Amino acid sequence: MMVLIINHGRKLNFLNNEKFVVLKDICELKNLQDEEYTVFLLDVDISDGGIIKELSCFFEEIVISLRVIAVITTKANEKLREICDFHKISLLEIE
Repeated sequence: MMVLIINHGRKLNFLNNEKFVVLKDICELKNLQDEEYTVFLLDVDISDGGIIKELSCFFEEIVISLRVIAVITTKANEKLREICDFHKISLLEIE
């Protein structure tokens, strides 16, 4: 399993980081391995339309492109809840 991180403004210190991927551009999705992912959304804003503001793409593009099994976010969002519920993805909100 891999951990996909979408980060906005946090300094990240990795140890043994072979299982971590920091997504900086939606185009990087095509280069990722075909395995299960947990997605961390760190201080990321998602619009009412489902767009990740920091990447200017739909969160659902990530869900459709990768095998996402869980999402962990530091910002509660109703649209994110709706997407995770629709795709049967576990969601953890940390405030």
